[in-house]
Amino acid sequence: MNSVRISPSSLAAIALALLMIALLIAFALPARAQTYTPLYDFNGPQWLESPLGQLALGRDGNFYGMTFVGDEIYQMSPYGGEATLWIGPNQYSYGVQCQYGLTLGPDGLLYGPCMDIGQDWNNGSGAIFRFDPSQGQNGFTVIYSFPVLGCSVQPNSLTLFTDGNFYGTTQGSNCGSAGLGTFFKITPSGTLTTLHTFQGGPNDGAYPNAVTLGNDGNFYGTSAHGGPSNGGTLFKITPKGKLTMLYIFDSNGGPNEPDAPPTQGADGKWYGTTWYGGTYNNGIVYQLAGKTIKILHSFNYTTDNAGYPNFTLTLGTDGHFYSPSQDTNMGGYGPESIFGITTGKKPVYSDLFNWNPNCGNTDANGCFPTSPLAPHPNGNFYGTTSIGGGVTDGGVFYSFSMGFKPYIITQFPLGKKGTSTGIFGVGLTGTTAVDFNGVSAQFSVESDTYLTAKIPTGATTGYVTVTTPSGTLKSATKFKVK
Repeated sequence: MNSVRISPSSLAAIALALLMIALLIAFALPARAQTYTPLYDFNGPQWLESPLGQLALGRDGNFYGMTFVGDEIYQMSPYGGEATLWIGPNQYSYGVQCQYGLTLGPDGLLYGPCMDIGQDWNNGSGAIFRFDPSQGQNGFTVIYSFPVLGCSVQPNSLTLFTDGNFYGTTQGSNCGSAGLGTFFKITPSGTLTTLHTFQGGPNDGAYPNAVTLGNDGNFYGTSAHGGPSNGGTLFKITPKGKLTMLYIFDSNGGPNEPDAPPTQGADGKWYGTTWYGGTYNNGIVYQLAGKTIKILHSFNYTTDNAGYPNFTLTLGTDGHFYSPSQDTNMGGYGPESIFGITTGKKPVYSDLFNWNPNCGNTDANGCFPTSPLAPHPNGNFYGTTSIGGGVTDGGVFYSFSMGFKPYIITQFPLGKKGTSTGIFGVGLTGTTAVDFNGVSAQFSVESDTYLTAKIPTGATTGYVTVTTPSGTLKSATKFKVK
């Protein structure tokens, strides 16, 4: 047998070539795996179309959402099976403007905001409601109505805290004591406490967006306006209402007018978008870095097929962010897409899927996305559009896959030792173990997609794992143990 001798330099060249191939494969896998699938066509009567607002993941593994015209509350399975649960009576005069979506409560019921409930729009004060899916048409209850101030205070979507209460904001509109928006707490029974009133000007925000719960137990949010140039703000606010300004956006040539709250990354840092600013003034993706922001991407409407971002970024299990881009600045005729962006030293922006901006009722993919991407423990993202669908132009419910494996989603990013927390997953029936950073916890399986676990005394901050008959599921981010 003849032997072949390879020189060290040749070995190095081969190793480098293999490394480059491996890197190319690693970068190509997500591109090959990405799949957009329209699952349901909202093709019913007019009041059962045009879905919008954030989707709530229920303990049963289904999503719950609302439609705009007349306001419907619907249930949607991850496979596109739809059930209409509630329709607002007198579709054109009751429940109008419930457009920010639903939030799962501590009792497993659904809660949401409306700009107007059963009142004339010009005098609507806004309200918060509770919905019990098991009661169907009889399950809708208004738990709080904001005082009538001659304009809508416009409550945003709610955020559940570990104390079992909801926290949220109103956008305000120079509404008397509501100022330029408020931050409030509301109990599931409907007792509301205003914790902060935004005043605008150089030192405060104005017209706040919804807030996001951080793993430090504080809320993080943005306001569309406020600050010296009225370009908007990025702030932290405690559950007691103490506000700390983290960054003030500059409308004089800098990124400005954030339209969604920031999202905490797997690295613990905060990421978000602004509507305007950047190299092309089409908006940016930013990372909060100390008391400043680092621009990760400046949108170019022409080359990115996206611009003027207005949805919350959604974290993937790969540590990258994903979001749809809605055509809201081009009169319904501009490009729309689902994009992704990495968070390393050299962020990479990817245009992953493109809607047809001129779509109509013959386009099964739909267009004009109306919800942020909602993660499901099966590894896929889900969302809605308000136009298209192939039948009545009423919008679609879709899934978007990046090829991620199933994982678990903790109901909160943090918790105290000795307290219980909810965990969403798939195939949880028959679960044999739940661990908090390697420490075994007591647990109770409530359904194939939901269980509760008691945070053990010896637990420390780290990943949560659930051992099921099909394998071990892991959280995408570290769970902060207090």
